[in-house]
Amino acid sequence: MTQWRLIGAMLVVVLAVWLVGAAVTKYTLEQMAYVTPIAIVVVGVTIGLVLLWVKVVADSLRRRRGEH
Repeated sequence: MTQWRLIGAMLVVVLAVWLVGAAVTKYTLEQMAYVTPIAIVVVGVTIGLVLLWVKVVADSLRRRRGEH
C-alpha cells in the first residue's frame, strides 16, 4: 500500500515539474516532456543541497550553543 502512495506522489511531482516548467519557460508541453527528466534531476539536487546546508547550519548553531 505504501508503495502505491509513493508512486502516486512521484507521479504528481513529475507532472507538476512538467506543467510548471512549460508554463515558465518558452517550451511547449511536448518539448518540456523531453526536458522534464533533466528538470527532475535539477530539482532533486537543489533540494538535496538545501537540506544539506540546513543540516550544516543547524549543527553549527547547536555546537555553538553547547560551547557557551
